[in-house]
Amino acid sequence: MKKYILWFKEISKDDVPLVGGKNASLGEMFSKLSKKGIQIPNGFAITADAFRYFLRFNEIDERLKEIFEKFDPKNIQSLKETGKRARNLILKGKFPQDLEKEILENYRKLSKIYGQKNVDVAVRSSATAEDLATASFAGQHESYINISGNENLLKAVKKCFASLFTDRAIAYREEKGFEHLKVALSVCVQKMVRSDLASSGVMFTLDTETGFENVVLINSIFGQGEMIVKGKIIPDTFYVFKPTLKEGYKAIIRKDLGKKDRKLVYKKGGGLKEVKVSQKDQLKFSLSDDEILTLAKWAMILEEHYGMHQDIEWAKDGKTNQLFIVQSRPETVHAPKKERVYEEYEIKTTKKPILTGIAIGNKVGQGKVHVIEDVSKIGEFKKGEVLVTRMTDPDWVVAMRIASAIVTDEGGRTCFSGETKILTDKGFLSLEEIFKRFKNEEMKTLSLNRKTLRLEWKKISNVFSRESSNLMRVEISQTGRMKGNFLEVTSDHKFLTFKNRNLISEEIKDIISKKECVLSVFKIPPFRNKNLPPQLGYLLGAIMTDGNIYLTQRRGGVSFIQKPTKEKLPFINAVSRYFSEIFKCNLHFIKKLPTEGIIRGKKIKGGECLALKCYKKEIAEVILQKKEKLEEILLSAQDEFLFNFLAGVIDGDGTFFERRIQIFCSDEKLLRAISICCLRLGINFYVIKNRTIKNILIVDKIDEIIKFTKRVKGEGKKVKFGSRFFAAKQLLEDIANLVNYKGRIFLYIKNNLLIDAEKIKNYVIPLIEGTKENHELTRIIDSPLKMLRVKGKKISVKKRVYNIEVEDNHNYLVFTSRLTPILVENCHAAIIGRELGIPAIVGTRFATKVLKTGQEVTVDCTSGSVGRIFLGKIPFKVKKYDLEKIPKVKTKIMINIGAPDIAFKTSFLPNDGVGLARIEFILAEKIRIHPLALYHYQKLKREAKRNKKIKEIVEKIEEITIEHKDKKEHFYKELAEGIAQIAAAFWPKPVIVRFSDFKTNEYRQLIGGELFEPEESNPMLGWRGASRYYDPKFQPAFEMECKAIKRAREEFGLKNIWVMIPFCRTPEEGRKVLELIEKNGLKKGKDGLKVICMCEIPSNVILAEEFLKIFDGFSIGSNDLTQLVLGLDRDSALVAKVGDERNEAVKEMVKRVIKICNQKKKYCGICGQAPSDWPEFAEFIMREGIQSMSINPDTVIKTILNLAKIRVKR
Repeated sequence: MKKYILWFKEISKDDVPLVGGKNASLGEMFSKLSKKGIQIPNGFAITADAFRYFLRFNEIDERLKEIFEKFDPKNIQSLKETGKRARNLILKGKFPQDLEKEILENYRKLSKIYGQKNVDVAVRSSATAEDLATASFAGQHESYINISGNENLLKAVKKCFASLFTDRAIAYREEKGFEHLKVALSVCVQKMVRSDLASSGVMFTLDTETGFENVVLINSIFGQGEMIVKGKIIPDTFYVFKPTLKEGYKAIIRKDLGKKDRKLVYKKGGGLKEVKVSQKDQLKFSLSDDEILTLAKWAMILEEHYGMHQDIEWAKDGKTNQLFIVQSRPETVHAPKKERVYEEYEIKTTKKPILTGIAIGNKVGQGKVHVIEDVSKIGEFKKGEVLVTRMTDPDWVVAMRIASAIVTDEGGRTCFSGETKILTDKGFLSLEEIFKRFKNEEMKTLSLNRKTLRLEWKKISNVFSRESSNLMRVEISQTGRMKGNFLEVTSDHKFLTFKNRNLISEEIKDIISKKECVLSVFKIPPFRNKNLPPQLGYLLGAIMTDGNIYLTQRRGGVSFIQKPTKEKLPFINAVSRYFSEIFKCNLHFIKKLPTEGIIRGKKIKGGECLALKCYKKEIAEVILQKKEKLEEILLSAQDEFLFNFLAGVIDGDGTFFERRIQIFCSDEKLLRAISICCLRLGINFYVIKNRTIKNILIVDKIDEIIKFTKRVKGEGKKVKFGSRFFAAKQLLEDIANLVNYKGRIFLYIKNNLLIDAEKIKNYVIPLIEGTKENHELTRIIDSPLKMLRVKGKKISVKKRVYNIEVEDNHNYLVFTSRLTPILVENCHAAIIGRELGIPAIVGTRFATKVLKTGQEVTVDCTSGSVGRIFLGKIPFKVKKYDLEKIPKVKTKIMINIGAPDIAFKTSFLPNDGVGLARIEFILAEKIRIHPLALYHYQKLKREAKRNKKIKEIVEKIEEITIEHKDKKEHFYKELAEGIAQIAAAFWPKPVIVRFSDFKTNEYRQLIGGELFEPEESNPMLGWRGASRYYDPKFQPAFEMECKAIKRAREEFGLKNIWVMIPFCRTPEEGRKVLELIEKNGLKKGKDGLKVICMCEIPSNVILAEEFLKIFDGFSIGSNDLTQLVLGLDRDSALVAKVGDERNEAVKEMVKRVIKICNQKKKYCGICGQAPSDWPEFAEFIMREGIQSMSINPDTVIKTILNLAKIRVKR
């Protein structure tokens, strides 16, 4: 029997013939990858059998054959007529009654799942030939958004059926060789993600311009994603570096703010409408860093699962703030196997472009302009013309295929209630309190490293707040029966747990429904280590229970009151002795007479008591300060201090009974302090509420605690049952046959029982010795984790809820109402241009107005991300190299690079890394503002009120840096990301980044430069290089450079970055600069950081041994060295003929440096052009033993070929 409806959970990637590519992908993800944390909205597929049934029922199939027999694929008019007739046949057809009933019944089921009468759905086409590894049917067929209600759903399905015969779909099938009547259509009916209230976009698991595979590229806009899929807006762009993301780094190596001035939102009555985006929102990124990283991780999971690069659509729901994947297909541009050929387009011109935009690809296209304003005119377009239009969408594909280039005007990506506490480096704070304090304070909290299963202190990187009515009260305990120990949390928040010993995260509602357990911890690491006198710990514990501190403006003191009984004398004496030892002050003993009082109507006579008093205000102030900072003290104190504090509390308000210690506590602050102590010491404890008092029960480490108490004594007998448990089912179910100790493990699993950690260690692990499962279990038992049962019920109340982001591990500990710790999770021109290999420039804004039909133009995409359009035909060259046939040479070949935008493409050249990464390009083209103008921005802003020139500078700075409140961030971001892009491209090979080497005249060209730079008659020999860095007038700017490089190394994880000091005149200068960079977080030798010195001054050569005592090596700058050895002025044409690196004086200098570096076993490279310009110079330095040559990309192949010949001769 043919199936007309299949739900996603019933579908896999093998079902393309039945449900089409889109549905097969959604089903595969929904059924296989949901458990890996990827979220996919639920839905069902109307199968290809249903489509064929519809055609047969309406007798359309035979008439379609007749229509296509007359079709001429070479005639655009024939294409348009054929498509229109085919579509009309389907649109006039009627649904068979049984098929209509089945569609609507399943729509009702989907509505019920989401608790709506008529759930809003996306209705999308899914062709049975769709999304193969070598073809993308993206945009060929129709999709309908925000559909609700039976009638609207059926209309949308019929329109999807008809879209199998859109003009563009017919043309695409012709090109790819698919038979039109053998391709069927399935329809996807899927719950809408309310991205109209948030953001949406697409992402790729490689760089789509170059095919560079080590990044995830994310494009994002506000609102529904149709604008981005059809290229109607310039999106935000994010690049995430895969290798260091895997290592846990926040590897967002590039963030570009798009032009998001419009968005699509829900329209009343169905469909979408376009609205303007506020100016304020246009200046915001449409995704947070944490969301970018989550999407990138999902992209990597999808790529790994499918075993090929992916083109992925995603959406964020503005109601739940959750991310979803709504489609994943093979990335078709670079998926076909490429030949290992390096194709180099080269264009040289001094002409100015008439337009610029975003470049797609890296080629050059030429031809006559054909401006087309309306898709109805595409029949007039001729092969080889340059297509110019406001915007392309899939309807334009017919013309795009035959264009020499394309130019467009437009185009271009859970929570807890506020009282929930977390433990920070400041002590316990509620989430509401953190939300209020976050902007003004940096805070850290505890987070689980998923690899090591160890807790770490990590920075809180963001805090969120919103209203929610989707709350649950989750009761947490070991037995599952205790009440009153709860969290209030949204039902979809993910908690950490285990499945077959694998750490996973699941929504709390699912954990509860499956009767699974959540993860807790019994031991936490110190925040930092502080040595404090243990006696102070005991005193603080005693004062917290039986002491009092009083302070007035003039007086202050401390009192400690106890009954002078025989049992309490050891306690009293210990307090007195310790007070004297710590504060060098004896307590006064004052007897107090018996008192009388009335409790519940009865007259009660009290006994005699003893007051121990200190009348020194300064001591009272010290103790009060320590009491106020008690939680912070306990987080960093050593174990002996903690045991003493616990002993002081127990001696004050504790008892020992039936092998357990019980502490009576009415003070919340004391309860928090006891909790921290127990967690630091790895002591399991329970809190039971008794009216206004909380009883803390301690069953662990009794004997160790009793060693420190003075009053409370007893003996902790070995208990039969442990205090740390795990869910047997979640750890052992898959290996039950192997570990069924005495037949008991089956019963544990069957009855969903908790098993003691000691039993696992002593009886289970020995049964699987030496296996992978043994190691997994041992790792868990050796961790600070344990598991607890959960129960929950919905709360019918709307509340403000909160969530935090934690760096690196992206999880954190929350604490229940009784301070139990629980681990939880953090809260089209381009496509076709790339696929067809046609150069395209999008986002020019004015192309349709500036360019005229018939004009000859050159479309240049060779300069990175900026595309240029020139009037007329500009000559260009195309060179092709078979990279498989490039010989290998002994000397390392490195590359000189300055523009980050060409780094990915350049990395495909044979290379051993980057010998010179110049940051001057980033300073001039990306940052554009003098660093000191950014550093002193607030001062300049004040001066602008009375100085017109400064006012103009400030206005320019504001225009460029409008997205940044702190203007220095513009510098940090652009420089760190530019460097990161280069380092990522060549990872893990070394990338030597040279600190800025602008001369004063070059710095003056930057915005605001004239305010900070002197006018020098010979800048070449003036204030440049190392001499600048430690000069107080420039030092803040250099420190900004250091911080940007530190960000690239430490935040993005690019430890392959080395740094290089240019123009360092003396060893003393070298030492000063090294001290300065170390002070700013770049320590030579740490995490593989090497500091190289440019060898470009005669003093570098003469004092080479001294310089090499300081630095890790030399990089010879042959241009400057030649000039300074021969005494030349680089800018004088009169003496230019003398400037030649082959001069014997220069060669002697180079020879000496290479020899000394090799003797000292230090790095020695050259980063000038001499080796590529003169083969004989390359032979000379090769013979002398140079370790590396770093050359410009355009000469890499030529240089290698020359060096290979030299090697052959030898």
